[in-house]
Amino acid sequence: MPAIPSSGAISLSDFAAEFGGTAPHSMSEYYRNGGNVPSNNTNVPTSGEFRFSQMRGAINAIIKTLSNTTNVDLATLFGSDWASAVPKQLIIPSGVTVGGTGSSVALTASSGMGGTLEIDNSGSILGFGGAINGGAGGNAVRISSAGVTINNSGLIAGGGGGGGLGGTGGQGRSLVFTGYQCGSSAGCDVANAAGTCGSGEAAQTNFACYQYQYFNGGSGGSGGVGQGYNQSAATGLAGAAGGSNAGTGGTGGTGGSYGATGGTGGTGANGNYTNGLAGSSGGAGGRAVLIDVAYTMNNTGTIHGAYT
Repeated sequence: MPAIPSSGAISLSDFAAEFGGTAPHSMSEYYRNGGNVPSNNTNVPTSGEFRFSQMRGAINAIIKTLSNTTNVDLATLFGSDWASAVPKQLIIPSGVTVGGTGSSVALTASSGMGGTLEIDNSGSILGFGGAINGGAGGNAVRISSAGVTINNSGLIAGGGGGGGLGGTGGQGRSLVFTGYQCGSSAGCDVANAAGTCGSGEAAQTNFACYQYQYFNGGSGGSGGVGQGYNQSAATGLAGAAGGSNAGTGGTGGTGGSYGATGGTGGTGANGNYTNGLAGSSGGAGGRAVLIDVAYTMNNTGTIHGAYT
């Protein structure tokens, strides 16, 4: 894409060729941010006195505007223009949501970009919420090329981590009657107690034999999902009941809010033989911006999750 010449004669027709406008053309059509000349041309005034020389080198940025969508790779969106040195601008209007799904980042500025890119976000860029039982939240934006500036007046949020799995309840045990030392209660007395209890059995009163039986603790409840694109944070589920004298499983952890770690699963209740186990940790919150290459953030909106 040609730019206004940086030397030699220039005219209104050069401005019209680069930026368009309505004939008959006037200088007032070509104020910066006035509708024809984008913000990358910092030498061009936004109002007031205006000289032709201030338009030298001005160039029309390649502008893309998004509607509701998911998993945007800007290299794909800009196509062959991605590697060009022409300035690029991405506009996410108010009310528009760009979301991450599966294991994908919501918005990626891939490697190999030429020139500069301004991302003007007035909408929402949201990472996916973490899965149950400690899934990590997704990242909202990934920057893998130099020259990117984000101007955020909307919402950029990593996904919340999923809540951790509740701990297993402790084991229980109970003594269970297994028979008499002498085969029957009638054959056993103090004078004639020839029988014995079997292996692993314990003689109790009246020559009766008992053996311990062991019962598993209840399983822990699942942790809740984290907050993210098209997904609210959920509380964890209650643990299952255990067997006789065994502990109930711990409640699953609550899913994290945007960019936050999920809650740890609750500890299982003790049984009368062993103690309950601790619940597992919640998943990590996603980043608002995952940084492979340095970038610039101008924020007047809301950000959840790390971005520096």
